[in-house]
Amino acid sequence: MGDRDDTRRIAGLAARQHGNVTFAQLRALGLTRGEIEGRREAGWLIPRHTGVFALGYLPAERASGWHAGVLALGDGAVLSHTAAAALWGMLRSGAATEVTVPTTAGHLRRDGILVHRQRLPAAHVTTHRGIPVTTPIRTLLDLAAVASLSVLSKAFEQAQVHLHLPPAPLAAEVIARPRRRGNAKLRRVLAGSVDPAAVRSVLELRFLRMCAVHGIPRPQVNVRIGIWTPDFLWSDRRLVVETDGYDFHRTAAARRRDARKDEALRALGLTVVRLTWSDVVERPAATAQRIRDHECHLDPPGADRDDIRGGSRT
Repeated sequence: MGDRDDTRRIAGLAARQHGNVTFAQLRALGLTRGEIEGRREAGWLIPRHTGVFALGYLPAERASGWHAGVLALGDGAVLSHTAAAALWGMLRSGAATEVTVPTTAGHLRRDGILVHRQRLPAAHVTTHRGIPVTTPIRTLLDLAAVASLSVLSKAFEQAQVHLHLPPAPLAAEVIARPRRRGNAKLRRVLAGSVDPAAVRSVLELRFLRMCAVHGIPRPQVNVRIGIWTPDFLWSDRRLVVETDGYDFHRTAAARRRDARKDEALRALGLTVVRLTWSDVVERPAATAQRIRDHECHLDPPGADRDDIRGGSRT
């Protein structure tokens, strides 16, 4: 095998592994120990962990470091705990490299990697962004054992919003293993939780929870009406609720678009109510009553209901 061919093959492998290759993989591609050492001395292979190299440079992205940690622990190793939560988007802060391996032998740390040792059911392991990792549900189970209730609650919320994780499968795991460490925190997190459907923000999720707590019938979530997608729709009551989070409604352009949207929906005979974070989170009882008051003033559903054209969720 020529050097140019070697380089092409190694680069292709590293690209699939966030810039990382292992000693064993290089040997499998036909490089001798001497060739590997020569490329390391030339700076072409940069040591990251025992038997793991970055190709040409050290990538800044966290996923590269996490993938290197998984590769360092060998077959069956998966990213887990806080690192898995960060990979799934449940945690935003920096996370140490935590890896679970299918054995009880060995040390709890290796080359800066926090190692967890236990055999995981096959159903609790998957691949995300090319990295072997615990599933979202398993990640929450593990996180419950090491994180505070506040961190766990935020992670669960993010999983519901970004992964559309329903509470039922997580609750089933808690029930099936009643003595697992962290279950008390998970039960508190699950209390009052709702199916997230197609929510697109934490504020939308909290509005759904507010409706459930205060006995308001569950609305449709993010369904299309013409070119518009209201956050929440009660088609039989001809009522729309828009939840105005700061990130998506703070600019003048966004407010102008909101005004056009409201005008178009009202032209269809819909009542539009806009709510802020404070309305939903800080004044839920008053806001729930506000929704009920709007319901009371609406005409009963009739033939005009056909004016509303629902569509697929976006």
